[in-house]
Amino acid sequence: MTERELIAWIQQRAPRFGQRVRLGIGDDCAIYRPQPGYDLLFTTDFTLEDRHFTWRDYKPHEAGWKAMARALSDLAAMGATPEFALVSLAASTECNLKGFFTGLIRCAKHYRVTIAGGDLTESPRLICDVSLAGRVPTGKAILRSGARPGDRLYVTGPMGTWKKNPVPRFDLRSTMLRHASAAIDVTDGLAMDLSRLLTASGCAAEIVNDPPLDPGATAAMGWHEGESYELLLASPKRLRLPYLGQVVAGITGQIRRLDSLGQSTLISASGWDPFPPEPHCLPSPDAPLASRPRNPLSRGK
Repeated sequence: MTERELIAWIQQRAPRFGQRVRLGIGDDCAIYRPQPGYDLLFTTDFTLEDRHFTWRDYKPHEAGWKAMARALSDLAAMGATPEFALVSLAASTECNLKGFFTGLIRCAKHYRVTIAGGDLTESPRLICDVSLAGRVPTGKAILRSGARPGDRLYVTGPMGTWKKNPVPRFDLRSTMLRHASAAIDVTDGLAMDLSRLLTASGCAAEIVNDPPLDPGATAAMGWHEGESYELLLASPKRLRLPYLGQVVAGITGQIRRLDSLGQSTLISASGWDPFPPEPHCLPSPDAPLASRPRNPLSRGK
């Protein structure tokens, strides 16, 4: 299949919702007309063969779904409604590109995302970059920097293993817009992403509960393994979500675990890091490592 034939195939199937995308696939640029009273949010996410998926473990349509869902999770974390996507793909001619795009388009249709354009080229391994735009009412985006001492910390679901088929948590959008003071999607490990939220907010945390765990996961995995695509949020309200602890004043970014006797220990903010430290700076073998190769279906990094 030539590039022109593949573009025509995608163009016939790519979803388009509403009238704000005035011009989509087929020109040098897409044209979008913003809706008054809303802020636009933009995000982008890579999906890489042998990093986020392997052909041994994924069918082409599963890899395509994951590529779109990974980016959508960022919009869900900020309380946004998806608007449109630009999809750039580099892959070998041997790849089942129709299968990959079938899964990606299926995910876009499910979450009502218009595919407005993108780019195609050849590469020995598949590289997909999904750029997304979403909208929230003006000034209502949920930021990482909004947590305050006294806020309660929650997660939206179990942690500890890599999710093969991510489900962006748009089902909680209305609750988050009403009650969340800060949020982040958990893709690099709960402890690391919690520390990022706390650092942005200039706060610390006192933890009293471990997160709910995926089957077979340990507490350490729940804190330090990534790609759960659940959300971590802070709120001054009591919510019907798994409760971790509270935001407190203290050393910025620090996570302290309290036991039943009130004794505290630090939870390391370690997790997945694509740019690990130099070998001579690596932690001990017993410490959670952020430097192991990412296996999309293993519980190790």
